[in-house]
Amino acid sequence: MNALDDPQAWLQAQPTSDPVSRRVLEGLARRAARQPQGALRERLVTRLVERAQAHAATPATAQPAPASAGPLAELTARLQADAGPELRTVQLHRRTWSALRLTRRMAEVSAPVPDHLGPLNSQVLVSRALQQLKDLSPDYLQRLLTQLDTLAALAPLQATAEPEKPARAARPAARKPVPRKR
Repeated sequence: MNALDDPQAWLQAQPTSDPVSRRVLEGLARRAARQPQGALRERLVTRLVERAQAHAATPATAQPAPASAGPLAELTARLQADAGPELRTVQLHRRTWSALRLTRRMAEVSAPVPDHLGPLNSQVLVSRALQQLKDLSPDYLQRLLTQLDTLAALAPLQATAEPEKPARAARPAARKPVPRKR
């Protein structure tokens, strides 16, 4: 069976024990199969064959996780053992996106604050604090903004997870005190 004719069928015939590598190769095979005959398809098929052979040639160095740990622990162990070029690329892109997000957030915060708010307004104080934090420790500022983004994303989930408290029963009208006779 020729990989150029039908990349997906060729890949199905190849043995792959790693499920993550298998998914990557399947995606590449699907992409190659969608391309019409030509130079792009040939390059994709060549890359598919090279990667499939590289994965078949590398022995599994990761020790499988205990059976009681579950499939997620096994997948994590394999990913940590085989941090291939794809994962390195993901890490590089994550750093780039984090830096871009930090720049965008700082632009939002650095927007001019109206003068009429006064020096003790919370918006003015937060803006000044974040500017100083950016100058002193940009890494810490990035971690702080990441944590704040995470908390903001979790806030709606917390609101839906908390059951509503029953409304208080209406209290009977208070009686007016009876004046005492002296």
